[in-house]
Amino acid sequence: MRPHALLLAIATVIVGGSCRPAVPDEAPPPEPVAPRPASAEPGPIAYRLSPVLDGDALVALRVELRFVADDSGTTRVRLPQEWASERELWRYLRDVEVEGARAVTEDGPALRVIESEPGASLRMSYLVVSAYDREPRTDDGQPFAPIVRPTWFHAFGESLFASLDEQDERPATFEWDGGSTGLRLASDLQHLEAVGGTVSDVRESIVLGGRELAVLEEVVDGAPLRMAILGEYGFSHQAFFDMARTIVRAERELWGEPGGPFTITVAPLTPLEHQRSLGGTGRSDAFALTISQDTPIEPLRHLLAHEYFHTWNPRLLGGQPRGEEEEMRGKWFAEGFTELYTWRLLLRSGLYRLEDFVDDWNAALLDYASSPVRNEPNSRIVVDYWNDPDVGQLPYLRGPLLGALWERSLREATDGARGLDDVLLAMRAIHREADEPSRLPDAAGLFVTTYQELGGPALGPQLERFVERGETIILPQDVLGGCLRLETDTEGAVPVQRLRIVGASTPEERQACARVVSGRGTSAR
Repeated sequence: MRPHALLLAIATVIVGGSCRPAVPDEAPPPEPVAPRPASAEPGPIAYRLSPVLDGDALVALRVELRFVADDSGTTRVRLPQEWASERELWRYLRDVEVEGARAVTEDGPALRVIESEPGASLRMSYLVVSAYDREPRTDDGQPFAPIVRPTWFHAFGESLFASLDEQDERPATFEWDGGSTGLRLASDLQHLEAVGGTVSDVRESIVLGGRELAVLEEVVDGAPLRMAILGEYGFSHQAFFDMARTIVRAERELWGEPGGPFTITVAPLTPLEHQRSLGGTGRSDAFALTISQDTPIEPLRHLLAHEYFHTWNPRLLGGQPRGEEEEMRGKWFAEGFTELYTWRLLLRSGLYRLEDFVDDWNAALLDYASSPVRNEPNSRIVVDYWNDPDVGQLPYLRGPLLGALWERSLREATDGARGLDDVLLAMRAIHREADEPSRLPDAAGLFVTTYQELGGPALGPQLERFVERGETIILPQDVLGGCLRLETDTEGAVPVQRLRIVGASTPEERQACARVVSGRGTSAR
């Protein structure tokens, strides 16, 4: 151990702050940190989260990171900056401090450059305050910035946790220290102790906590399913959990995988008259819901099924997108096929009747026909996915239409032997068996090649027309098969295709039809 390194280890450099009311600091003084031997491995980044109170009221969250400095002596740390529609997330950070450093400089508001002895043990800490000065309401939509209220908190990892530059795959650990505050935490970060994780997992996380947090948990098909919910809604907590269990089982049945630990969080939005908000975001091992407290349970079927499908799509169906542009270019698959499978799996699970399935299809067909950006090219989605709600919705509308069209083509090309399920399962197998899954084509790209390998026609020309150029997609009348037929309504401002049920008057006929249109069977056309 170098004597001068020990002196550096007990130095604290304050690197950020702002004019604000004082936030009380009730945490005990931190223990001195020490440098590691030069030959030691860097080891995991240790994250710690704790509440900061003023009396009994929660006023901030304290984030701490323990890590070793880069061997060059220069370590670059990225603070929260952008996530979903939020920008400048560093505005909600206070009192950024680093212990064990010789000097810390700012390279812009979201990057800290730490100079220290090579391999020195470092500790960074900061406070995260609320982006809201009141209870979030229905008109706030889905909140991606941190919420810190007197009795509860909610935040996505991207808005909460700093990370070392270009070290997202470094191992990471997580600890919650609620002390005697009575504040409970529910987070997918609590899975790390059992399954391990990386900095990327910490950032792609959700945390929900509060004194009134209710938690329901059950082992479903060999893996823990946990629901954490704050507040009262237009349904019972148990009814919501029962519905979630049914959805989880249906989707795991499709993939033939039990899955790992999974957490669902539900945070409240104060209802406003004549408004309702349902927001959901999928994590790799969780999904986060923020919903109006007057929400009935029925609309949540779709939201839950959609978000849970993101456990697989796109993360486990292909490689990592090479940057945000490639990610946005593949949204027609990541979101559009997830939407298609949401409807199909709800029908398979029994949570949807055939009429519900038709209603979802018709709502999407109407939205597609009347969309002011229907014929925008894919390049517009790359630019404005988060900036324009109509553009952001476009991949959700195109994807199901393309999926239905290509399912029909594949079944025709293989005499009914193969459908979209087979393509997705083959993609999952390719990802699972790859030595370096992250180097595979992204899910949208892998779908195109796998589809053709399983006997489908080349999709390049249709991708160019309907995705890249944005030409209007017109579906064949019998594209879904079974008892469903498409008709075109020309009475409105724009022609709209609509589904209707033909025949299928008995329960047995409807069951057979549901099997076909949900992708489980074939149809003699």
